[in-house]
Amino acid sequence: MKVVPLNEVKNRLSAYIELSKREDIVVTKNGRAAAVLHGVTDKDLEDYLFESDPKFIARIESLRRQYRREGGTKLEDVRKEFGLSPRARRRKVRLSK
Repeated sequence: MKVVPLNEVKNRLSAYIELSKREDIVVTKNGRAAAVLHGVTDKDLEDYLFESDPKFIARIESLRRQYRREGGTKLEDVRKEFGLSPRARRRKVRLSK
């Protein structure tokens, strides 16, 4: 993590954006932390936008309340619902000495 004053970041923004792909950049204003430059990929941005959507957040909260009230669903039941075969049991493997 690198700490850099705002004026320096403003003068060399492209360079700091490139650097933020490798490490976070804490931007200071008047000697205090004001922002963080954190490099992102297209997938990171997609996840961030999705997870910040108020409808998505409300849906997750609703599902959590439902889970606390009613409990979860067995994997076996979900597999049946989607027409998947039951999960094969794993065999124990013996390691030779």
